[in-house]
Amino acid sequence: MNNPALLWLVLGITLIVVEMLSGTFFFLFIGVGALLVALLTWSMGISVVAQGLWFGASAVVAVMAWYRLRPNPDDRIEQLAGAKDLNNRLARFIGREAELEDDMENGEGRIRLDDSYWTVRGEDLPAGTRVRVTAVEGMTLRVQDAARI
Repeated sequence: MNNPALLWLVLGITLIVVEMLSGTFFFLFIGVGALLVALLTWSMGISVVAQGLWFGASAVVAVMAWYRLRPNPDDRIEQLAGAKDLNNRLARFIGREAELEDDMENGEGRIRLDDSYWTVRGEDLPAGTRVRVTAVEGMTLRVQDAARI
């Protein structure tokens, strides 16, 4: 092909189309890098080696930009924190007290709340110790010694 700028243009557009299908923003930045190389090749007629170097550098910068600008999963958790107890039936256990059914060994034990037994985590305590539920972690309750709270 006589016009390498056209190849870079096609690559850039293809990567942007792939981005539209993936929705990750990863390919978008690399596609923009290919479009930049197409522009440089068309306007300045840079050599094949320079084209490769420009594309490599722009791809590295693009990936670094993508890494810095991508959505942070922790932000999603913070957004959900406003409605953390909505549809969370276990959240009603926070603040409740119960006695340990078994010794807490290696930070894990068992309590009875209402009509169910629950796995609990916290510091090692003997059976019969009164504990208070301080958090819910999936189907496990986090507890502390009620006398120390």
